[in-house]
Amino acid sequence: MMLLLWLTILGCAINNAAAQSGNVRCEAKSSKESGLCIPIRECPYFFDILNGGQPTPAQRQQLADSQCGVVNERQALVERILICCPDSKRSIQGTPARSAEAQTEAGNVLPSSNGSCGWVFADRIYGGTATKLDEFPWMALLQYKKPNNKFGFHCGGALINSRYVLTAGHCLANSQVSQLGWQLNSVRLGEWNTSTAPDCVTELGSGKRTCAPAHLDIEVEQRIIHELYVADSRDRLHDIALLRLKRTVSYTDYVHPICLPLANDMRNRDYEGYAMDIAGWGVTENGTPSSVKLTTTVDVWELERCQQKYRAYPINLNSSQMCAGGNGKMDTCQGDSGGPLMLRTHEGMQEIYFAVGVTSFGPNPCGQQDWPGVYTRVGYFINWIQQKLQP
Repeated sequence: MMLLLWLTILGCAINNAAAQSGNVRCEAKSSKESGLCIPIRECPYFFDILNGGQPTPAQRQQLADSQCGVVNERQALVERILICCPDSKRSIQGTPARSAEAQTEAGNVLPSSNGSCGWVFADRIYGGTATKLDEFPWMALLQYKKPNNKFGFHCGGALINSRYVLTAGHCLANSQVSQLGWQLNSVRLGEWNTSTAPDCVTELGSGKRTCAPAHLDIEVEQRIIHELYVADSRDRLHDIALLRLKRTVSYTDYVHPICLPLANDMRNRDYEGYAMDIAGWGVTENGTPSSVKLTTTVDVWELERCQQKYRAYPINLNSSQMCAGGNGKMDTCQGDSGGPLMLRTHEGMQEIYFAVGVTSFGPNPCGQQDWPGVYTRVGYFINWIQQKLQP
């Protein structure tokens, strides 16, 4: 009875709040604590108060001050409430809350999805929209040194632990790179807008300005291309590579690894019909690279259907590859190569991202209707990845 009464009170408090989705940065009005705006069920601290009987006046005020919206969905009010859950109180079943002080793993250890990787943070890709400042903090840019001491970004990647970035083999071995005299020089992490430094955003309404720390440019110590990858091959089989960084990366809200599909069920799943996220700084509808990190969602195709499409080239795909996109105007494009195809799923009460694909190739021009992009299937190469990692 007290739960229903308190929900009625909170319901009145949020009745006029702007409906919004969770997982954006927020600040509780009374405590001034920074956190994430998430469903109340995903914030153990407040959910325990809610289920613990009659809240004290102070707790009731704290709950009211910490509400940050309501989801417009047909479900019980308790399922719709969004609460500003402080970073210090988002521990779930012994998992530490996200923190810039989180420990990093050794270079030969892949982080666990129980809280060490793939967190959904957030306070254009072809046909995409701009990401939040701290969204997809594992995204990497590969920087190439060109003749006349010029530099440029021409591929992407994903941080998978404190020393390694996952990318595509063709980003390291192809005739265009060698003929132009380009040399992979470094990896950039923690980037959002390549045309600004530092990267800052101003919140609508409050006018509050948030800035990210300076990006990191880390030189590459070792380039590891799959032994069976053939440069410039038409089929681009085994199009996968690892970059070992010259120094260990410390994790922050803006630099953090994505999870890999280590469990057997995830390795072997075909993901046909799944919606996946892609992100990057590649070529947009205007024909030029984006300065801001972009994102969009694409659907995974049945492999046989995709194989039939590409046989016309002729290109022969196999089970080590997967296809996604083909919706028109929503696709990866030049410059996005090596970036991850990302599955957003739940681990317990936490939403987690897994890199299930690596951007390999697609139609030219990008974003053609009924022509999906092709991705290297990460689950197929987990054993290879683990064998290559060093401390």
